[in-house]
Amino acid sequence: MKNLLQSELRKLVYLRANWLLLLWSGLFAALGTVAPIFVLNSENNRMGFSGTTTPEGINAVFANAAGGYLFALIMGILVMTNEYRHGTAVGTFLVTPKRSTVLYAKLIAAAFAGLVVQIFSYVMAVSSGFIALNFFEPHAPVPMELLWKVFRASVLSGLVLGIVGVGLGALVKNQVAAVTGAVIWTLIVEGLVVAFVESVGKYLPAGAITGLVDVDFGKNDFNFSIANYLTPGPAILVLLAYAAAFSILAMRTTLRRDLD
Repeated sequence: MKNLLQSELRKLVYLRANWLLLLWSGLFAALGTVAPIFVLNSENNRMGFSGTTTPEGINAVFANAAGGYLFALIMGILVMTNEYRHGTAVGTFLVTPKRSTVLYAKLIAAAFAGLVVQIFSYVMAVSSGFIALNFFEPHAPVPMELLWKVFRASVLSGLVLGIVGVGLGALVKNQVAAVTGAVIWTLIVEGLVVAFVESVGKYLPAGAITGLVDVDFGKNDFNFSIANYLTPGPAILVLLAYAAAFSILAMRTTLRRDLD
């Protein structure tokens, strides 16, 4: 198991695409905090949200620092689908008599990769947010409690979405289809459901992450209220349930499917 895990971690380090994905995750996260600062400080188009002179406005900015989880999901997909894309699946799974051992190593590696992606994204988002706020003085203080809540959500979502990605990769196998589907679902479908159908969206990964962040955005044109989402405790349980469900999916799919 130790050797298999080391092998999976080496693949993560040596593949240039993974480093590019990490870079893009940081840029995406940075945009997620910088863009709202400019929007919220525009009198003509702040969509009903408070400006950064209020605590609610600061919350609306830095809550986005946990928003890079899409890239943790993609990283998990790549951990699994790279084997099929490069034709190394047979060799990889024949290293040990039990496919399940290989899959355990992939799940751990993907969770670690997702964690690294989300921590890097969080650092980029928070640092970029602080830099951008300097152009709009005075602004409300950024409380450490807020940063801790978002960091907590980033860490857990990175671990979970990396595992979810392995499950999706095991199910779909085709890397382009899996990544494209993940992007469409996360950025469009899930985003709309979470924003406008809270009764359903709060149980989706993005909704659970929103509940885990647990900050008040104040009044806004979307009638968005954190009260409509899960509290942090249940939100953590929902995310852990996703991790467990997709681990089982990956296991059942990989163990029963012929390799090619």
